[in-house]
Amino acid sequence: MAKKKKYYVVWEGHQPGVYTDWGKCQQQIKGYPNAKFKSFESKDEAEFAYKNIDQVDFSAGKKTYYYVVWHGKEPGVFTNWDDVRENIKGVKGAIYKTFGSKSLAEKAFTEHPDKYKDGDYKKTKDLTKDELDKIGTPIELSLAVDAACNNKGDFEYQGVWTFSNEVEFKIGPYKNGSNNIGEFLALVHALAFLNGHKDPKMKQMPIYTDSRIAMGWVKACKCRTKQQTNPEVTQLILRAEKWLRLNSWTNPILKWETKVWGEIPADFGRK
Repeated sequence: MAKKKKYYVVWEGHQPGVYTDWGKCQQQIKGYPNAKFKSFESKDEAEFAYKNIDQVDFSAGKKTYYYVVWHGKEPGVFTNWDDVRENIKGVKGAIYKTFGSKSLAEKAFTEHPDKYKDGDYKKTKDLTKDELDKIGTPIELSLAVDAACNNKGDFEYQGVWTFSNEVEFKIGPYKNGSNNIGEFLALVHALAFLNGHKDPKMKQMPIYTDSRIAMGWVKACKCRTKQQTNPEVTQLILRAEKWLRLNSWTNPILKWETKVWGEIPADFGRK
């Protein structure tokens, strides 16, 4: 198996730049005091890092979190939790949030905290401009679905309007299921709900999910779970599969990009 190619960025060395050969990178840092360099998996990531050193994490694989304090002794964006803790200590009604993306944290700081109060943004990360352009932003006029399941197999699912965070439907809990089953049923429920309307615009409404597994099951018109389910859940699955076989739809089913946008609006907030 061929060794995966890496890209090497030298910020401080004899000749800073992006290199595709480790030997050439070594030449730039050998004998150079306090040389600063790092390897990356892709060319885009390396070129972005070379131009944006302030967004590069040099902490040996440890993820850097960015803490936004909207209401505290000193509002701002911080990277040290101890600083945040002192900042909000004794402040009545302190408002703060954790982000995995520096750019999103800085953007959030300039906006009203209510926009971010319900989401979990720890999984977000900074991407290259090309990656961001490719992903874009969520389609505001859309329906988002998600499921939640505990360690006993009790699951539920819901559909939430992306533009308002208003819950349109919330189903369950049911026993002897799984999160994947819930995600699958949520997608089928959303399809049936939107296609049951007379308004043709509803039949074009995008549906967001953060589950590629559920997207694949819907495409196959089959819940491919290996989970042993009880009669009630089995009937729900069979009914959903029948609906998929007997109906056609034009609603785009889209992947919610959690690492960029934060948790899906339909998230139950139990992670």
